[in-house]
Amino acid sequence: MSQPSFESASPAPTVLTKRSAWNVWTAMLLIALACLLIAALLLYLEIREYGGFGNVKAQAAWRRRRFRRRAA
Repeated sequence: MSQPSFESASPAPTVLTKRSAWNVWTAMLLIALACLLIAALLLYLEIREYGGFGNVKAQAAWRRRRFRRRAA
């Protein structure tokens, strides 16, 4: 009885050895991730142009407008 040759035998596909297939959905997921990262970068640059995160006072401005409507 001869011993099996380990060079010719391919290992059974497992989670560690099996490569995932790149398909259309994977490409769309990567494109969406890139778009979200670019959008976050542009939003950061826009906020920084107006003085940074500490100068954003949207809540206070909203309250002033609401108060002026009641007083008028």
